[in-house]
Amino acid sequence: MNETLRTPSAGAPWGFGAPGGHLLTAGGLQPELVDALCARAAALAAGEARPAAHAGRAVALLFFQPSTRTRLGFEVATAALGAQPVGMDDMEMSRSNARSGESLEDCAAVVSRLCDGIVLRHHLAGAAARMAAVARCPVINAGDGWGEHPTQALIDLFALRRGLGDLRGRTLGFVGDPRARTLRSLLLLLRHEALAEIVLCPSQPLPADALAALEGRHVRMVDHVDAALRACEALVVSPYDVSDIGERRDSGYLSPRHTPDAYRVTAEAIARAGSSALLYHPLPRHDEIDADCDALPQAMYFEQVRLSRYMRVAILERALAAP
Repeated sequence: MNETLRTPSAGAPWGFGAPGGHLLTAGGLQPELVDALCARAAALAAGEARPAAHAGRAVALLFFQPSTRTRLGFEVATAALGAQPVGMDDMEMSRSNARSGESLEDCAAVVSRLCDGIVLRHHLAGAAARMAAVARCPVINAGDGWGEHPTQALIDLFALRRGLGDLRGRTLGFVGDPRARTLRSLLLLLRHEALAEIVLCPSQPLPADALAALEGRHVRMVDHVDAALRACEALVVSPYDVSDIGERRDSGYLSPRHTPDAYRVTAEAIARAGSSALLYHPLPRHDEIDADCDALPQAMYFEQVRLSRYMRVAILERALAAP
């Protein structure tokens, strides 16, 4: 097989602008493409379309960090396309580890000659871009340390649109650690949405890229979740502290698991605020959303998981499409 036919489109190496290209950052996604992916996911979810057939193709799932939803979600999406998900349960058993020392670049060069796509999660920011620079197949960033998580951002935006309809004129709230890669990638996508207001209840100072994504928007800062619940139509919740986001798989570090009341969503807090705001969370949660919220009609986070399979199918379809 002529390997050059499997090389991603050179016209969009850092975004996802053309079929077959890499998906590395939410910042590289144009609104027309975001709309197209959401429309495709909606058609799949409604049973109005069937996944494209990619039988005989293989997608490498390289997860150097632990994952439940993202790993299983891409396995399910790959299977829905008729392709084969391949990988290792423990990437420490591969040669691309601290002990053996194989570089990310060599790993990508090898795997991309065996597979038709790579889905990567890694503790190092920029890991996906490093792989994409040498890979002969599309690379999808499924979370790179303190970098980004563009696929989750697409899922979150799709779920928000499903819950609220058109986001134009809506007020969205965010509570928790603004350093979270999921939240920062979502803010990059929301630059193209005509929101009325963004309400922030951050547990940590906002990083520079989050501040840049919010530039020119109507932003209100609050210091208690009650105020966010009263003000917004949907609330996106993140853990109180995501300091372990850049840790290796074998790291023993754990972020603080206790969430102060000012950043914690409970059924009592919702009732106290008289709020009907829809609740979203990329998961996993600790105690930032109490389990007593799960049965409430505005709890959308498990529906978010169900919808994620359709967005991941749409993403893989585009990644595996011939350039």
